[in-house]
Amino acid sequence: MGATVRPSTGALVAALLLSVFVLLVWLVLLSWLTSLNDSDAAGNGMSQAFAAIGLVFEWVLLAVLMLVAGLGGHMPTGIWLPALILIPASGVVALTAEGLLSEPQNPPYYWPMVEPAIAPPLIVALALWSMMPPLRRAAPTWLAGAATWSTVTALCLATLPMSNQRDAYKQRIAEDIAKSHAAFAALPADAPLSQWTPFLVINGPDTDAALMRIRQLPNRQAETKALLARGDFPLRYLIAIDVTPTAALCAAARAELRKRVTPRVLATPQSKPYLDIWLEVNGALSAMAWLAKAGCPIKAEAAQWEAMAGAYRDTNFDVIELRQLRDGTY
Repeated sequence: MGATVRPSTGALVAALLLSVFVLLVWLVLLSWLTSLNDSDAAGNGMSQAFAAIGLVFEWVLLAVLMLVAGLGGHMPTGIWLPALILIPASGVVALTAEGLLSEPQNPPYYWPMVEPAIAPPLIVALALWSMMPPLRRAAPTWLAGAATWSTVTALCLATLPMSNQRDAYKQRIAEDIAKSHAAFAALPADAPLSQWTPFLVINGPDTDAALMRIRQLPNRQAETKALLARGDFPLRYLIAIDVTPTAALCAAARAELRKRVTPRVLATPQSKPYLDIWLEVNGALSAMAWLAKAGCPIKAEAAQWEAMAGAYRDTNFDVIELRQLRDGTY
């Protein structure tokens, strides 16, 4: 008998309109959730706030849709009772996923998208099932309810280990920062340059402090030349350590630039993404730009790096700047 119960026309129209609206909001949310970290700090904060508001709105709409379906359609206790718990629970989990997606560069990366991407259309499908006799005849109540709510439950539970993974990652980062601080503090102020360069890493916890110490080293000019000759100096920091681009330093830097470019030349062009070498190229570009402004002849090295980098897929503006250095128009 239950499968032949027909909802009122008004309830069916309301459910259909709500379903369309829910799915439209869902599509917008998917776009937002994949771009929460694509701007500056202020822009990212606004994106995350809008995404959180959108998620709350989406789950309120899902609750209203299930209410309309429950009142105007055929919804057994085995369907609506889990909804009382799982719709708000999945909404909370979606907000947790949004928090994880605000740092997609860190574990678990984009995997938290699974819950907000799958749960809404599943709930919409269940609501429409309860409103349409042909769908109810095609799928029995136990199957429709079990398939929907077990999947939603699994999605909610899957977010827990993702949160734990993020917490463990942050703990490791905190421990690494503490170790870096301790190692930095243990160095005497007059330690040689070679003991400070390990702290010269992008966004490193002690990079700025290490640069300040290096600028105070009386022998930094000679030590920089020696480290370049050994291949142990991070090129991007040449401009930041207050050394003079003498002919000797220029020669050492040019030799190091030629040495570093060779292992990165692709045997098969376009076989790797530029992202694989971006940091190295960008650091070399910074060094070459500084040397060029000081009159160091680096056109040949710029040409080598430009040819090497241009053979990778999806290059960025670095390649254009290398070409400008090669042509002397930078």
